[in-house]
Amino acid sequence: MKKSSAFTLAEVLITLAIIGVVAAMTIPGVIVRTNQQEFKTGFRKAISVLNQAVTMNMAIDNESPSDIDNETEMLEYLTKRMNVMRSNVAAGSNTAFYTADGFRYEVPSGVSKCTTANPCIIAVDVNGDRGPTSATDRDAITNNYPTADESRVTDFFAVMITDVSVQPYGPVSQRTMYQADSN
Repeated sequence: MKKSSAFTLAEVLITLAIIGVVAAMTIPGVIVRTNQQEFKTGFRKAISVLNQAVTMNMAIDNESPSDIDNETEMLEYLTKRMNVMRSNVAAGSNTAFYTADGFRYEVPSGVSKCTTANPCIIAVDVNGDRGPTSATDRDAITNNYPTADESRVTDFFAVMITDVSVQPYGPVSQRTMYQADSN
């Protein structure tokens, strides 16, 4: 009599149950890390696009951010060299514009004469109007962007514009821009 070696139905079901439990524990973490990486990449792109807009305005029109007198001029200055879908949108006390890639840029009132000594701070929401930006995140541009724990990256960042460059502003933005990605 030959004895066949095969798995029983119970053994197969137990193995599938174990695989299901492990997947249920790991998939949410993978999704969170993927979203955070998307926010980081979007922010890096936003910095690059803003730097290009400033550089092109300086090269083509000989206009510097230090020539800006108010938020309306800042809005026009930036949107002139960017792929803007909607402009001059009210966002609380700020004025916002949306680009084709879905980003929202917010320019607060009182922006003028952006220099190294007196930088202008604007906000970038790399997720546009989609979540998870909270009301406190949106208010952060006027309240010195809050610090966050090392494991959380939101979709809302502060950016500093001077007469020579565009850079991340505040600890969250700087960490997002310059910290090496971890696996």
